[in-house]
Amino acid sequence: MELKELYKKLIDSGCNRFYIVGIGGPINDDVECLGLHNGIWEVYYIERGQKSKPSFTTTEKDKAIKYYHDYILGQEHWHIIAFTRSLEKFDSYKTELENNGVKIIQNDIPDFKFTGDRVYRLYVTNMDIFKAKKIFKEIPYFDRELEIN
Repeated sequence: MELKELYKKLIDSGCNRFYIVGIGGPINDDVECLGLHNGIWEVYYIERGQKSKPSFTTTEKDKAIKYYHDYILGQEHWHIIAFTRSLEKFDSYKTELENNGVKIIQNDIPDFKFTGDRVYRLYVTNMDIFKAKKIFKEIPYFDRELEIN
């Protein structure tokens, strides 16, 4: 398998937390990376622009690709579906997903805009993002005042 094939397979598998140096990825920070540095293939974590010590190294491209493939596919990849203060809106998304057999994760956070303020967050994992995209015209749903710029 080549790097472009690996990238496509990870995308097609619903992965969203990876980055392949020279190819790209859905994100490029706070993520596990695969790269070639001074003739050594490395898998390492990058957070806030700081590269960690590699968790895997090899001089063989095929071994690096196989390791990275298995490592990334072995992780749970969360995809945000709704980010809202509206319990009604949250429940509508949640109900629709559950009625279609999609496993959901609810991970709410306080927002502190006012006392008791809560933001409801709804996620799906891995390939369930493709099911969610068929169910809803547009995802993720963000309340306007909560949009992240």
